[in-house]
Amino acid sequence: MEQLTDNLGDESIESPQIQVDKSIEKPSLDGFKTYQKVKVACEYLLKIQGKLDSNNILSSIDLFNLAQKEFSEQFGDFSKNTFLQYLSNTVKDTESLINCLGKKKGYYISSTAKEVVEKLNENENIADKNEETTAGARRQKETRLYPVLESWLIAQGYQSSNVSSNRSLGKWGNPDLAGVNALDNFSGLSLEVVTIEAKISLENWEQWIFEAVSHRRFANRSYFAFAHPEETISKIPQDIRYYAELYNIGVLVLSLENEIFQKLIGGNLQKPLESEDVDIVEIYSAPYNFVQPRYQIKFCNALGITCTKELYQWGKRATEI
Repeated sequence: MEQLTDNLGDESIESPQIQVDKSIEKPSLDGFKTYQKVKVACEYLLKIQGKLDSNNILSSIDLFNLAQKEFSEQFGDFSKNTFLQYLSNTVKDTESLINCLGKKKGYYISSTAKEVVEKLNENENIADKNEETTAGARRQKETRLYPVLESWLIAQGYQSSNVSSNRSLGKWGNPDLAGVNALDNFSGLSLEVVTIEAKISLENWEQWIFEAVSHRRFANRSYFAFAHPEETISKIPQDIRYYAELYNIGVLVLSLENEIFQKLIGGNLQKPLESEDVDIVEIYSAPYNFVQPRYQIKFCNALGITCTKELYQWGKRATEI
């Protein structure tokens, strides 16, 4: 939505001259719906002008003027405001290579977006011959995320710990991190449990997000967390928010510089992430869910918490990070 107001009403800007890369074939927009026309046209215009990184961009008005010039039949009498709205939507489209880093920052074709698009659209059924080796390698990469997520929980007021090695609760019953918040009140002890299931990327998120959902049987708040390149946060599928709302879980994004993200998924990150490496974005807050006490007690016992003393001694606190 933010690009809608980018230079609106500025009629003084002259149309830029196209410097055509003749190796790129001009697409036909016939048969496309309006949004697809804007998307395909703008991808073409950005490519032929070599706008391929965040330091080499075109403004929304430039793109509109160029579209009117190069695709006059489709955009000659097109509403500027409508065009800009559709252009803004391309940034959020996981099938679009168009990116923008913020209001009035301009548009470009992002190589990082291309990688994200290809990863999301590739055949997810291609598996390693040795599944256990693949799972073990994935879990090893995931451990790089745990310290910053543990610190995030502590900053939210919880006692927190990495509990990923605990396998006593069966399949999909063991979160990667857990936090507890114990409060003494007039009616006795009140306990809130929060869990985080962490993944190194969006790959197969429709499957892995149900691990976080499964934790709701013993957690008052459950989060699904994943790492993602900061440049393409806008490319995160909107369906994730729908899943979060439908199943009452929260979503955390560990926003990383692309170089660090590539090292993470490639298994080349030599040490766990530190706070200065990552910006944790809570794109959907985990709502509070009532949990039957017997399931909460069972989970606490699995953590080694069997009495009030052990509860207050469990995990790390703000003074310990």
